[in-house]
Amino acid sequence: MAVNKNFVVKNGLEVNDNLIVADASSGQIGIGTTSPQYTVDIKGGIGVTSVYVAGVTTIRDRLRVGTAGTVFSVIAGPTGATAVGVGTTNPAYLLDVRSPVSTGQTALYVQGDMRVTGDINLDDVTLDHINATSIVVSGFSTFQGSVDIDGRTELDTTNISETLNVVGITTLASAGGITTTGGDFYVGGDLYVLDDVVYDEVNGRNINISGIATLGTVQISSGIVTATTGIVT
Repeated sequence: MAVNKNFVVKNGLEVNDNLIVADASSGQIGIGTTSPQYTVDIKGGIGVTSVYVAGVTTIRDRLRVGTAGTVFSVIAGPTGATAVGVGTTNPAYLLDVRSPVSTGQTALYVQGDMRVTGDINLDDVTLDHINATSIVVSGFSTFQGSVDIDGRTELDTTNISETLNVVGITTLASAGGITTTGGDFYVGGDLYVLDDVVYDEVNGRNINISGIATLGTVQISSGIVTATTGIVT
């Protein structure tokens, strides 16, 4: 049937049972319901090619994008617990971002600043540049390049302009090389030297030599030289 003029229904419209209801008194349209609660109230699924929303859109339960929500999922729990998932249909955290593989792909990219007020638990970290107020390392740290502490840019140099406190074992030049200090070197405990010691001048209170010592010149200003065993020549 073709109608070549405006089609006007003044007192409401109902198509079949619960199919389409247009209530003229309330100005509401129901699809799949005879008691619409909104301007357009649809009970059931909606299939559209594109949707344009100019105002505020409220989704009370869930929002899913992609097949079964595999691209983007928003779940609002009954107690207000909300989980947003990117790349997952079942997010386990407030924001759960997952790539197809666990390593080798960038799952989260931030262009700009990022502020985190809580803790960050990381497996591996690759950084181009970092500015930090305090860094606490409880395990082993391996630095393949230079470590610059005071802002200098000399290559193959570790510059420390403040106090360095090391608790544990410290190995200096274990595979060759030279460790140089321009100031005093203080050891609070015992000092064990495996190889030779070359010095310019030694001031000591007691010197105990258990093996053979070759001395070029020995000058004793006062005191007594005593040999309990052996020969002093």
